Amino acid sequence: MRKLLVILLIFSALAVRAQTRISIEDYRRAVVNYSHTLRIARAATLAAEEQAALSHTGLLPRLDAAGRFEVALRPHSGIKPFAFSVQPLVVQTIYAGGARRTTYERDRVGADVALCDEVFTQYEVAYAADDAYWNLAAARDRLRITEQYVAIIRSLKRVVDARFENGYISRSDVLMTDTRLSEAEYGLVAAEQAYQVALHNFNVLMGVEQAAGHVPADSVMMAVELPVRMVLDEILDRRGDYLASQLRVDQALLGVRLARSAYLPQISAGLGAVWQTRSPNTKWHTTIDGSVSLSVDVPIFHWGARRHSEGVARQQLVARESEHSQLRDQIIRDETDAWSSIENSLSQSLASRRNLDIARENLELSTYSYNEGQITILDVLSAQLSWLQVYENALEAALNLHLSVADYRRVTSSD
Repeated sequence: MRKLLVILLIFSALAVRAQTRISIEDYRRAVVNYSHTLRIARAATLAAEEQAALSHTGLLPRLDAAGRFEVALRPHSGIKPFAFSVQPLVVQTIYAGGARRTTYERDRVGADVALCDEVFTQYEVAYAADDAYWNLAAARDRLRITEQYVAIIRSLKRVVDARFENGYISRSDVLMTDTRLSEAEYGLVAAEQAYQVALHNFNVLMGVEQAAGHVPADSVMMAVELPVRMVLDEILDRRGDYLASQLRVDQALLGVRLARSAYLPQISAGLGAVWQTRSPNTKWHTTIDGSVSLSVDVPIFHWGARRHSEGVARQQLVARESEHSQLRDQIIRDETDAWSSIENSLSQSLASRRNLDIARENLELSTYSYNEGQITILDVLSAQLSWLQVYENALEAALNLHLSVADYRRVTSSD
């Protein structure tokens, strides 16, 4: 056990020397810049903007051209073996029941939806960064405290061994100390492993190798800047997913309008021309002709297809409205829970810090009293373990407070 412990501590020391400290603000920016999740969200936004631009082209006239060139393999006498024609055509949809305009508006709203989703994703990624940062800071502090705990027991063991050799105590005191030291060293190995896992997760989020990565510049026990509670309307105006949900309702309304456009006629106009060789082509003479067209397409009977299509669109609208209301209720619950978590975590953190002062003083007094022969080995071992447990509780409470504040910022989309 002790050989493994020495190896882990040496590895940890070498790794720490190769790493640089990074603040929570810099780490959050690094994670946001590297995040594949955000890249996906950004690509979705750009794709939605391209889709809107594509839909806009449906409002503009189309220009097409067709060409033909022929060569006769067995030409007749006096007739040129070549013939060609060029036919440009311009077509403009004059009226389509509003379908093309509605399609463009729907896709334009879709681009706004994607942008709102992207903004909300940024806050989700930032929260993931905060979670990894403070979990690593807590794991590092827990490792240091466990190392200190092992050092305290080793110091006690030297005193116990000396007193046993001088015949002042029984061997049972030595055995109890050895057992507690073995347990502490086992706990140190576990704390080191937990630290390495947290360090790996920390560096993976910003895309760097663990050996050449960073570590938090802050301790989890540092003071926390508490947020100011926000009112509901302000939160809803900031939440990207809520704004996207409202826009999806608008999209569904446009979907109903698009479905109803199928009841209306479509009118389009065309302007065409043809430049071609005369037939038969005897002297390379060509002709130019033009044409103007107007087409009307009137839907009459489609076996209820348009009615069913409108019914589908209306039910989709009902679903989007329900989802929007459901999200509002969820945001209210999340904000209440997040604020309550801050209040509870703050109370626990303050209480644990007071307990830590008491446990530290008790440890000092117990160590002194044992050295003076006033208390038993069991008393001092109990004081040492109590100090460790209280310290770990203080670290856990501090971590919960940091994460509660980060979660409230995520829920309220605030910086």
